[in-house]
Amino acid sequence: MDVSTLYLYALAAAACGVFVSILFSDVIPGVDQIFHPTLILSFVIITSAIGFGLEQLSPFGSLLILIISSVIALLVTTLMHIFLFVPMAQAEQSLGFSEQMLEGRSATVIVPIPTEGYGEILLDDVSGRVSKSAVLFEGPALPQGTKVLVIEIKQGVASVVTYPQQWKKEMFT
Repeated sequence: MDVSTLYLYALAAAACGVFVSILFSDVIPGVDQIFHPTLILSFVIITSAIGFGLEQLSPFGSLLILIISSVIALLVTTLMHIFLFVPMAQAEQSLGFSEQMLEGRSATVIVPIPTEGYGEILLDDVSGRVSKSAVLFEGPALPQGTKVLVIEIKQGVASVVTYPQQWKKEMFT
């Protein structure tokens, strides 16, 4: 079998690996922390593409071509990791929020909250608006448009109380 054909097979296999990685990335949580499949597959794709090109266009031997293409792929994937993946991971963390950050914040009821059941609230956040399921912590049922205070959030559901009117007055006096 020709070495160029091996490079093409590796290129096709890595491309299929990228497709499978995209489809099943959420099935196994934490895989990105053990090894980064995108970087590994990028390394294989770049090595294969450069190796195939050099096999077709250069007079060098196959071992030297493999070494050259591997070194170039290592440099490119290292740069990708430093300048793409690390900043993107930090950007996701800075734009996200934890549910505990929403505790103690005021919100508005958008779906009425019955005494025994669920409603929905809307919180304004730096990154936009966040809606959450809500139950009463204490007090009577709350109609739509009521201003509430988030006491705690458990399992994605906010426990709320009516925002006391006296707090509003005290804050501005």
